[in-house]
Amino acid sequence: MTSAKSVGRVIGLALSVQVLLAPPVYFAWMRPLTGSRFLAESSGIAPLVRVSLLLTFLLSAMTFTAAIAALPVFRTYSERMAISYLALSVVGVSTLAMENIVIRSMLALSEEYAKSGTANPLLQVLGGIVRETWLGAHFTNLTVSHGTVFLLFVILYRFALVPRLLAGLGMAASALSTAAAAMPLLGGDFVFQLVAPTGLCIVALILWLLAQGFAEPQPSLKPVVQPHV
Repeated sequence: MTSAKSVGRVIGLALSVQVLLAPPVYFAWMRPLTGSRFLAESSGIAPLVRVSLLLTFLLSAMTFTAAIAALPVFRTYSERMAISYLALSVVGVSTLAMENIVIRSMLALSEEYAKSGTANPLLQVLGGIVRETWLGAHFTNLTVSHGTVFLLFVILYRFALVPRLLAGLGMAASALSTAAAAMPLLGGDFVFQLVAPTGLCIVALILWLLAQGFAEPQPSLKPVVQPHV
């Protein structure tokens, strides 16, 4: 049977891939596509965008990998919470797919815009509509992603699989970032500064998991009650 420490280290590695790969994918390679001038700027980086879209599925797969790896450990404490974490990771793959479909439409519009050679009013109108659709899909995916992180920290705190101070800070930070991601869906503004603490807590969790893994389950101290004959 795989030890809890080993499972924790596997999850730490999966989270490490996300932390290392997500910034260049989202903040560099795909940045022109998601900006307000995506019609004019995206067609020239179409190959990079297509590669980035594939990499986003790798990032999502890391969450699913973590959930699968954690399942046998989490189930020893709570079947319901273990299945809920796995289910949220599956939902995250679905919302990412929805967002990527919209991004492919944005890229196609940008390529048509470049072919036209002049400012095309129809494409500009369609571009505005598609970008608004992307924003809705993006913040839906972001809300699910941060909600999944919140549930992970809840499980870690509830069952003391990592130091409760670390898990508690992660709970508070990810609850805040989940609310921040959901605000645009309710007509509010997205405040990036509210998401940053979650990133710091995830980095701290990764370092702990790679070094220590999960705490091993402690044997029960309850006395064994002998049946009456």
